[in-house]
Order: sequence, then structure tokens, then C-alpha cells
Amino acid sequence: MQIPAPTLIDWPPPAVPPLAGDEVDLWWLPGTLAASLPRRQRTDLLLRRVLASHVGQPPASLRFAREEKGRPYLPDGGPDFNLSDTRGGTLIGVAARGRIGVDLERADRRPPASALAQRWFAADESAYLGALPDEAERARHFIRLWTAKEAACKATGTGIFGWLDQWLFDPAGDQPALRRPPDAAQAGAPWHFLRLAPAPDYTAVLAASGFRPRLRRLWQVIEATSAAPC
Repeated sequence: MQIPAPTLIDWPPPAVPPLAGDEVDLWWLPGTLAASLPRRQRTDLLLRRVLASHVGQPPASLRFAREEKGRPYLPDGGPDFNLSDTRGGTLIGVAARGRIGVDLERADRRPPASALAQRWFAADESAYLGALPDEAERARHFIRLWTAKEAACKATGTGIFGWLDQWLFDPAGDQPALRRPPDAAQAGAPWHFLRLAPAPDYTAVLAASGFRPRLRRLWQVIEATSAAPC
């Protein structure tokens, strides 16, 4: 899957051309946008603005519903979408069809990789991480696996609890290489994954269920101050 060069865009974003077929747009939103708001209000505002630019409706008019495990969708029809938020930025994916999941992490995180992998990952994945001699390398591979697994769980809408160890990936690669999905996810086959860096010091994974996504645009919102209009 080819990764297009980032397209810089002002905030709030104008209307963008409709997505079609297997197209997916990704949006990188810096943490300075609406930084004074509580996190839930901030991400709701950002999501509404991005979706409004795709569907041609005022942000306040968008109506959301939630699946059993809390995954949001547009009950009145519209594109599939997913959001991931971490320190310093937010990533939003919008897809013309199918189901997608995105997960975003800081690439410089140094979690206790071995302990977390033993708790959350499959045994062979945990063993691979534990055999790496360098702590920074273990953390880097842990983040790679975690983002792939969480993006997959977000695409299915299951949540992560009880599911992370059922998504088996090659622990050695940079791009996510799925070895085996959970039996419950087979109905959504084929699965496709893409790793990318939406901004310096960040790593992210796009997961797509049921179609091979074509990344149309990586929109990067121009850095703004916390006082910028939203």
C-alpha cells in the first residue's frame, strides 16, 4: 500500500472530495488544537469537524450511535471512521466502506515491554520480546505489536480485553504481518494493515477488514495555538 506525501490543511478543515471505493483518508491533528478542553470534549469536537468535512453537514448536526462494546458509527449513514488519541496528537481514519481501526502511539515510549507482553500477548510473541538483549529494542517491538493488535480490535469493535493475545503477528517485522486472526474475526477477511508515521516521533497502524484500503490522503493539520478557532 503506497503512503502518499502529507497534505497540509488549515483548521477548521474545508469540505474535501467524497471518498469512493476502497479509499481511506487519515487525519493528523496536533495536540494544540482545542488543547484547553477536557479530553473527551476535545476528541468529540475534532471528530465532528473531520467527519463534517467528508459528509457536507454542520458538525453539530452529526448524530452518533454505539455498538455493543462502544464503537461509534453514524446511524444515518456515512463513512466508517476510527480515532486514536495520545500525548501530543490525534489520528482519525475515514473510510468509504468496510471497517477500519487506527491506533497511534509515541515512538519514544519505553514501557516495561517484557512484563506487559507476558500479560497481554501470545506466548511466542512474548518469548520473542524477552529474548531481545536491548531494552529499547524490546520497547520498540512491543509498541509495533501493540499498535497492530489494538488497531485490529478497534476495527472489529471488540475492545482489547481478552483479545490482544488472539491476534497473532510476526513480532520481528516493521510492517504488521498477520499470522492468524481470532476465529471470530475470520468473517471479516481479508485483513490488511499499514504502519506509518503521521508525524515525527509517532507511529500508527491502520487496520482494514473486508477490503484492501487505498490511502488517498494523509491530511496534516497545520500546527495551531490553543487559541485557534475550532
